[in-house]
Amino acid sequence: MSLTDYILLKKIKSGDRPAFMLLYDRYWDSLYRFVFVRTKDKEVSEELLQNLWMKILENTDTIQTDDSESAKGYLLRHLHYRILDYYNSFKKAPPTLSIDEFETPAELEISDTEYFEILEENEISALLSLIDEVVSRLPTTEQQVYEMRIRQNMSVHETAEALGISNKTVSNKLSKALGEIREQLSPEYQSSKKLISIIMLMEIMSVY
Repeated sequence: MSLTDYILLKKIKSGDRPAFMLLYDRYWDSLYRFVFVRTKDKEVSEELLQNLWMKILENTDTIQTDDSESAKGYLLRHLHYRILDYYNSFKKAPPTLSIDEFETPAELEISDTEYFEILEENEISALLSLIDEVVSRLPTTEQQVYEMRIRQNMSVHETAEALGISNKTVSNKLSKALGEIREQLSPEYQSSKKLISIIMLMEIMSVY
């Protein structure tokens, strides 16, 4: 039986990592497409989504669900307003598409049971160790950006100020670091490509 978003959020609040992974995987595709079709910018899309997942981890109670215990509507509305903020910050014309005009793709092809089996087959600690190894080989600035943005949950602006670089450079360095991690780990874990992105978010969750 598929767990509702409401139940998953309750589990996440109590520190249940598989529940967070399941919610992340449930909406990763549709939320990314929702943002990218409006911003046409890969880095901006990833940044907005990463901030959303941090919000879920930091204060799960703020995530609202509807009568069917789905958080989808809330997540889309949240991103809709963050996209408007993005355009306003650069004084650009906001996208004309409304939330309702975007056709959301089909849900995952695997069931909750199958997904938890994937989680059991891939040791979280082992993957985190592999990530540590890859990060240790990155250029110094990329290591620092990864440490501050992912492990310390610092904002782009805070990271930029601490390192004396621009916000754009922070985003670029983090993108390179995450790209290198995906490239190094993906071949060994082809059973679930998105698992790699989820594991990186576990770095953030480990502090809660």
